[in-house]
Amino acid sequence: MDSLITAFEIVFPAVVVGLIAFFIISRYLRYEETRQKFSIDKARLEIVIPARMQAYERVILFLERTQPESLVRRILRSNTSARSFQTDLVSAVRSEYEHNISQQIYVSLAAWAMVKTATEETIRLINVAGSKIPANNLASELAERILEISSQIGKFPTHMAIEHIKKEFAQYFFQTNQTTIEE
Repeated sequence: MDSLITAFEIVFPAVVVGLIAFFIISRYLRYEETRQKFSIDKARLEIVIPARMQAYERVILFLERTQPESLVRRILRSNTSARSFQTDLVSAVRSEYEHNISQQIYVSLAAWAMVKTATEETIRLINVAGSKIPANNLASELAERILEISSQIGKFPTHMAIEHIKKEFAQYFFQTNQTTIEE
C-alpha cells in the first residue's frame, strides 16, 4: 500500500504538470497559428487592395473613353466615310473592352454587368446611327447622328455604370467597417 501511495505521489504531480504543459503549449500553438494567418492576410491585403483600387480606376477610365462623345472626338477624321468611321468606332470600343476585361475579377458582378451592358449599348448606338446614314457619307454626318441620338437617350448606360462604380469604390474603400459589397 505504501508503494501505491508513493507511486501516486510521484505520478499525480507529473500528470498535473503534463496537463498544464499540454494546455499552455496548445494555447501557444493556436496563438501562433492565428498570428501567422493574420500576417498572411495582411500581406495579401497589401497586394490586393492596390490592385483592386487600380482596377476601379481602369474601369472608370475605360467607361469614360468609350462614352459616345469621347469616342467621336477622339476618333473622328474628316476625310473618312461614315462606314469606315463606324467600323473604327466599334473596333475602338471592342479593343478597349478586351484590354480591360481582366478588371472584372476586382469589381463586383453587378458592376461588371453594368460595364458590359454599357459597352454593348455603346456599340448598338454606333450601329443604329450608322444604319441611318448612307455608307458613303462623311464621318462627320455619322458623328452628328451619334451625338444626336446620345443626347436624346438621357442617362446613357455608360453614365449609370460610372455612378455605380464610384459608389461601389467608395463603399468598399471608405466604409468597409459598416457595410459589405455584394459580390
